[in-house]
Formats: sequence, C-alpha cells, structure tokens
Amino acid sequence: MRNRARVHCIMPSYHLDSAKSAVASQRATGGEVAGLGASCALFHGLDPQAIRSIIARGYHRSYGKNEIVVTQGSEKRLVGLAVSGLFVVRRCSANGIFLSLQTIRPGELFCEMSLIDASENQHEVAAGSETSSALLFSVRSFRELMAEHPVLSTRLVEQMADRISSLAELSFELATMKTDDRLRKAISKLAQETNQLRDGGTIYPAPTHAEFASMLGTTREVVSRSIVALCREGSIETSRQSITIRSADALM
Repeated sequence: MRNRARVHCIMPSYHLDSAKSAVASQRATGGEVAGLGASCALFHGLDPQAIRSIIARGYHRSYGKNEIVVTQGSEKRLVGLAVSGLFVVRRCSANGIFLSLQTIRPGELFCEMSLIDASENQHEVAAGSETSSALLFSVRSFRELMAEHPVLSTRLVEQMADRISSLAELSFELATMKTDDRLRKAISKLAQETNQLRDGGTIYPAPTHAEFASMLGTTREVVSRSIVALCREGSIETSRQSITIRSADALM
C-alpha cells in the first residue's frame, strides 16, 4: 500500500472504534437529541419508536467552536449526525491553507464515507459554531442500523448525491471565479440564509477573515484586501463581528 504524508494542522482527533471508546460522551437521552427526529431528513419514513432506537445507539457529545472532531490523516472510525450548531468539513494543505468543503447542519451526517472507505481520512471535521453537538456512531453500529432500517440507506444516498453536486459547484467556482467574486457570493449566501440579503441587512456574527479564507481556499491576507475593496465600492460595511449590506444588488 502506498505511503502518504500526513498533514498535522491542529489537534488530535476523537475516534470511536467501539461503543466502549466513547468515554467522553453520553448516551443520547436529552430533549435536544429527542427533538431531532421531527426535523431530520435522515429519519423520514421511520416511526417514532424506530427513531428512538436509532438515537439510543449513538453517543451525544458537545463541542466548542473550532474543536476538532476528526483529524485529517487519521483513520475514519465514526459516523456523525449533527444535532445542534454547525460542523465544517475542510482540508488542510501542506503549507497550512484550509479549504472548507461542506457545512454540516443539524440533521445531516458527516464522515459517512467511513461506511465504504477504510483508508486515511482526507478531511478534517471541526465545530463551526460556539456550541455544537453531535451523535456519534461506530461504523459497525451504523451499518447494523442500516440493515435494520433500509430507509437509512436511501436517505444516505440522497445526502451523498447532494454533496457531490455541491462539490462540483465549488470546483467550478474555484476554476472560473476570482476571489473577489467568490467572496461576494459567499457574503450574499450568508445574508440570504439569515434573511438579511437587503440594503441595511446585517450578518451577525460574521465569519472572521480566517474563516472566509477557509471557505474560499485562499489566505487571510487576500480576503482582507477583498473585503476592503468591497467596502470602498460601497457594497458592504464591516464592524466587529458583523457585516452590513449597503448594496444587495452589488453582491448579486
């Protein structure tokens, strides 16, 4: 088997080789997790009892912002289901530049490739909001759940198809759009997601320059220059932890 250089960008990963290894976690019994069933696309088509049995097989763990769930270069030994907050799937280059590939929201899976690929993890997963939590399953346990509840396999395929589409769009943008234009699109998307895409709308809390750099696959310095340019042209105005939309049309 070919040896590959490992990239160590931040912290050790959290592994879940078996149920016994989740010593820092708790069985999922809280109201936050129980309330996930009604809104989770993964559970569509399952009755409440089946949902409860699936949730009971996972371990619930909370994370602070930027806390690492899985480290790039480690073996993938878990499947995660976001319960609250956000998680970011990203990749780190040898010179320390991050590229965010996916944002995982409540009800969505991460590290699902562990179910079909036992090689080293090519990506890092980190908490993307001040408080995030997830249900963690061992690969073996999740495979057993898929056998018991075949609808999980269907939902998994649907989610993977959506992600392939979004990654194709990201690849196209990286190949064809300048950083300034991709930053406009990123700000526009964030504003739209919070119903703030209008003149006078505010994104709060706004991503840091480093977080924007990770989204765009560039450096913080390049992002800083692009933000200054957008401010000078009157498209946005920035202050501590916020971005105010001055011209929504200019961001389109």
